[in-house]
Amino acid sequence: MIQPKPNVLESFHRFIGQQLESDAAIGMSPEQALAQWREQQETIAAIQEGLVDVEAGRTKSLDEFDRGFRERHGIKGTK
Repeated sequence: MIQPKPNVLESFHRFIGQQLESDAAIGMSPEQALAQWREQQETIAAIQEGLVDVEAGRTKSLDEFDRGFRERHGIKGTK
């Protein structure tokens, strides 16, 4: 189940706290920290979207994907 989206500022505050605790922020500008946080948020959103698709049954089996991929790219099957 997808968790509700936390307050954006609260999320950013947690991210910065984690960076400072792990020394990952050493030498990082505020702009770099913000860019890294935004990238993390985009990644989380993409994962959540994928999970929604899985729960809704909007997925393909590996065999289906493999067949379609090989057909589109003219690759002969190995099976």
